[in-house]
Amino acid sequence: MKNLLLILGLLTSTVTFAQTRDVSGNQEEEKPIPKGPELMQQVRAQLPPMPLELRGKISTFQNRKRQDRRLVSVLRFGDAVPSATYTLSDGFGDSITKVQVKWPRGIPVFSQWDAEGKAMPAPAPQDEVADTGLNWSDLALDFLWWPGAKSVEREIVKTRSAVILFLPAPPEREDLHQIKLWVDERALFIVRAEMLDADGELVKQIEVDSIKKVREDFWMVKDLKIYDPISKSRIGIRFEDVIELEAGE
Repeated sequence: MKNLLLILGLLTSTVTFAQTRDVSGNQEEEKPIPKGPELMQQVRAQLPPMPLELRGKISTFQNRKRQDRRLVSVLRFGDAVPSATYTLSDGFGDSITKVQVKWPRGIPVFSQWDAEGKAMPAPAPQDEVADTGLNWSDLALDFLWWPGAKSVEREIVKTRSAVILFLPAPPEREDLHQIKLWVDERALFIVRAEMLDADGELVKQIEVDSIKKVREDFWMVKDLKIYDPISKSRIGIRFEDVIELEAGE
């Protein structure tokens, strides 16, 4: 799964495990758990280096109602300053908003435009994305650049060894205390994420439901599922089309 696109999680079943194993179940020699900062640096290195355009939709289910938003994402993680641009429209294709986030020196910088392309005040990472129940931090994965990652143990997720890390939330994120991540130790991608408050209670859970092969050396997430226990909402993101862009596009 080389160059697997990071957008988060596999499935929920995990079992505490003290040794690494391969997918056939054979035990390997136990080795030290990788340090958090070095492991997160390796995870960021697995982001797709080529510019990509992803087209799909966000479906929010709450109180027996469903709302759809169309989503176009342009990812440029291989640029000197990594960036991601998200354009949201309603179910009829009418534009709602456009947001870009860049990471100079690993610090997220947001910009926003309205439906007519007029610049707006930059959103905060915890601001909601077009009434979807997501926030911009969820969509942009800005926590991948947060400092202070600490690895604690290994677990098995879907027969594969994963390292559990805790990332403390930055001071401005009053809505979160920390994020718990499961990182596939071989493929170096995130297989699950849980946002936690100061009491350790779950604020949001993000998982991948399915992935698909784009080309021989590149896989990406097809279906992403998010659960918000506070609002009791379930959110699905489906990426239907992937286009590899030219460097200057």
